[in-house]
Formats: sequence, structure tokens, C-alpha cells
Amino acid sequence: MRNKLLIILLLSVFQVVVFKNNILSAQKLKPSEVPSDVVETLEEQYSYVKVTGWAKEGQNYVASIKDGSTSGKVYLSGAGEWIRTLFTVPINELPSTITEYVKENYPEYLISVSALEEKEDVSTHYYLEVREDAVGSKPSVLTFSSTGTNQLLTRNDPEGFQDPRVKQPDKIEQAKAAAAEKQAQKAEAAKREAEEKAAAEKAAKEAAKAAAKNPAPKPAATASKPATTAAKPTNTAAKPATSTAKSATPQKEAKPKKEKPEPVVKDEHGNIAIKANTVPEVVTKALVKKVLHPAELNWFLVDSMYIARCLNQGKKTAVYIKPNGTWEKTLTIMPEESVTGLMSKHLNDFYPGWRFKSCVKEQRADKDDKTMVEFYEKANYKAKLVTTVFFDKAGKLIRTIDPDYELGGGNKKESPEDDALNKYYEKMNMSLDNDDATRVPENVKAAFKLKYPKVNNEVWTEDGYMNYIVAFYTTRGKEFCVYNSYGELTETWVLGKNESLSATIQDYLKKEYKSCKLKEFYTVKRLADKLTAYKVIIVDKKTQEEQELWFNLSGKPIEY
Repeated sequence: MRNKLLIILLLSVFQVVVFKNNILSAQKLKPSEVPSDVVETLEEQYSYVKVTGWAKEGQNYVASIKDGSTSGKVYLSGAGEWIRTLFTVPINELPSTITEYVKENYPEYLISVSALEEKEDVSTHYYLEVREDAVGSKPSVLTFSSTGTNQLLTRNDPEGFQDPRVKQPDKIEQAKAAAAEKQAQKAEAAKREAEEKAAAEKAAKEAAKAAAKNPAPKPAATASKPATTAAKPTNTAAKPATSTAKSATPQKEAKPKKEKPEPVVKDEHGNIAIKANTVPEVVTKALVKKVLHPAELNWFLVDSMYIARCLNQGKKTAVYIKPNGTWEKTLTIMPEESVTGLMSKHLNDFYPGWRFKSCVKEQRADKDDKTMVEFYEKANYKAKLVTTVFFDKAGKLIRTIDPDYELGGGNKKESPEDDALNKYYEKMNMSLDNDDATRVPENVKAAFKLKYPKVNNEVWTEDGYMNYIVAFYTTRGKEFCVYNSYGELTETWVLGKNESLSATIQDYLKKEYKSCKLKEFYTVKRLADKLTAYKVIIVDKKTQEEQELWFNLSGKPIEY
């Protein structure tokens, strides 16, 4: 009974200690208690996520966020400066090379934090905290690269850390004893093999000597059948000795073949393939659902996206899967026979004599499937100038990209085909003479209206790379959003007040650009790689020429 009371008392003390530690390390906050500078930075940095809560750790503010099925934490200073972001990664989805490292170097330790970490001027990487399963234990912090072999980048053990492998002498001694026993067994086996070999060689020599002393009598040519028959046992008796000699002759051991190094596989962008055993199981299961029997399969990890490149029913295929096993899209190179129906009719009507170059079909999780057809117009075949057309899944035209005549070295000449094509653009409400807003796909405009339902003063432009830029005004002032043709928001720009530009950047301008003055600046967020930067526009006081400069959040000049 006394022991039970003691256990209950210890558990109560443990809970109190953990509760106090949690209060000291993270204090929950209401949204109204978070400074506006901190909230504004979070909105600029992660405008696409849902904020589920706020906390304060020391002098820093921590926002709990959710992006689809992925959760994370964003750390910001009290001045509103972004520090880092951790996106949670389930332990069972960590690459095997990382978990094996932890098992080997931290036996019986727990992985208490498993995440992808984003920090300024550092590539996205895995972030782990491992600790003893004990009250008050301090964690060891490990980081691993998120590409290639997932090698260890940094390892920081707490003060007074003792190697857990050394802290278990019994297990070490057991391992040493097991290794010694194994070595002794190997030595005994080698000794036995050598003795057997020596005995076989000795028997072979003795048999050879006996055969030399007592040669078998040769049968006479005139010998009768009985004599010949009688001589047979003598010859027969000699055969076993010969056989023994042959079997006892030691054979030369075959030299071990040198293993050829595994070939390095790269994709068309120069990314190096990763080993299949480093791909999370949840990702490989997702691939099986999309490609039943992939041939010549190679895996690539680009940023945090797993890409499986393979042959699917003889067609080159690339399957894009997120680390949590969510399928995003599949790209398949299709043959010329796949250009049928409305697609074929469009090409035949407006590009008579066209020649096929390539076709890529894109299947997407959002059902917004597309097909890209590249071909040579009749007049451009010799110059190898490529025309590109995008169709939706129904075969209707989405977008046409004309050849780059400057790169091709020729000049575009007017022809009846050009006149017909211009008329077609007018029918599709995509005339080059019309306002850019009429050429914005409906899915792009719908995505913008979903995010900014109250805005009605937007102005659209297009940058020539199938990106659509919309300018509008909100309570924060002038803003820009950049959408791709799929309706995905890729960048946001917010006009800042000149007096709010950081002192670091202003001092830099005064020192390096004395003849210029500040015109305006924008806070630019690039969502694909979660990069935030300042775009500063300056004007020469004499010539009035404008110049763009880019700075990171710390005020250091960068290339964007």
C-alpha cells in the first residue's frame, strides 16, 4: 500500500512539473493580444493558411497554422520579424536513413519533434528533437537535408550530454561477447576447413605414389577372353584411386567480382534520383494506386515533393505526390494518335499542314485536367519554331503560345493562316487587341473572387508566361496578386508606406544610391518557396530613370 501511495505521489509531481514547464515555455494568447505587426507579417508570409491559435514563448510569438492536412508553427519576433516555420512530419513518414540514424545513435530515445523547418537563407530541411523518456530531460536537436541521401547537417546535444550507447555498459559487454564468440566460430571453421584440405592433399599424394609403384598390367594381344576378363578387376581397382586423386586436387578460389558503382540517374532538370528505400511508405502506396506496374521507376525529391518517373504501359510518366501521401498530379507523354476530337479539328482548321512534335497530358487532383500539344506550323517547320496549344479535358482551347521568332532567328510574316487565327481569337474573345481582362480564364477570376469577394475595382494584365496579374485596392492600400493558368495564387504584392521602410534599407540607399530617391516599395510573397522579400523602386533625381532593388526581411540586398 505504501509503495502505491509513493507511485501516485511521484506521478502527481511529474504532472505538476510538466504543467509548469508548459506554462513557462508557451503561454496561450487571444488573437487580440497579438501585436498588429506580428499579425501583418504572418498574413504576408502565409496568406494561404488557416491560423488555429497563438502562443508566446519567451519574447517570441508562435502561430499554430494549418494548410490542408498539414499543420505547423510559425515563430515571429515581437517586432514582427519572421524567425522560422516548422511543418509537422509524422514519424512514420520520415526517410528510413533518418530514423536509422536516431536508432543507432540514440538507442531507447524518443523523437519528440519531427518537422520540416524553413528559415531565411537556409534550404528547407528536416528538424528533429530527440530526448530520453524521463522527466525534465533536455532534447538533442538534429537537422537533416530533405533531398538526396538525407544526410546529417547539424547535431546539437544539450550540456552534460552522455552518449546513450556508453550509458548501457551491460548491453555493450553483451555485444562485445557476442562479437568475440562469432569471431571464434569463424576461426574454428577456418581451422577445420584447412585440416580437411590438408588431409585431402595427403590422401591424393599417397594414392599417386601407390599407382606409380604398382602399375596395372597391360593385357597381351593374344590373350584369350578369360585372361582379359581376369585382368579387368585390376583396372577396376585402380579407378577409385584415380578418382580420389582428382577429387582431392584443390580448386582455385574464384576472385570476387568487383561491384560496379550504381549509375547516377538524373531528370531533365538535373535532379539526382534518390534511393527507393528512402521514400516514405505512404508515398509508395499512393503511387501504386495511380500506376499499377511501373517500369524503370526512379524517385526524385524536389523541394518537399516526391516525383516518381517511370514507364506506365510504355508511356513516360511523372507522378507528383506530397510527403503525406496526397497525390497532386500526373504528367504523361502521349503519342500523336492521342490528338483527336476537338483538339485535332482545331489544329487542322487553323494550322493546315501542321507537324506533330509532342503531347503531354496532365491529370490533376482538382479535376482541372489539361493537354499540351507542341507542333510546327507549315511555314515554321524548316526553322523548327514550335507552337504550343493548351486544351482542357473536353478538348476546348485554353491558351495558344506562338513561337519566339527572335530566338528562332526569323521574323513573323503575315499569311492567310494568321488572318484566320486572329478571327478565331475574336470568336473566342481572346483577340490580342482586346483588354487583357477578356483573356483571363474563368477559373483564375473565380479563384480571385473567392479570396477577395468584396473587391470590385480589379485590373488584369498578363505577363506572357501564362501568369495573370490583378491590381486592386483594399484597406491596406494597393495590392497585386499573381495567378497561374490553373487558378493557383503564386505571388502577392502589398504597397508599403515609404516612411515604414526599414532603417537598414534606407541607410543602404543613402550610402549606395545618393543620386536617387525612393519612389515606392512592396512586400512580395512568393508562395511556392515561401519566400518574402521587399521590392524597392528608386528614381534617379536627374534622369528620372527607375530602378528595382530587392531586399530580404533583414534588409540585406538579394537577387530575386
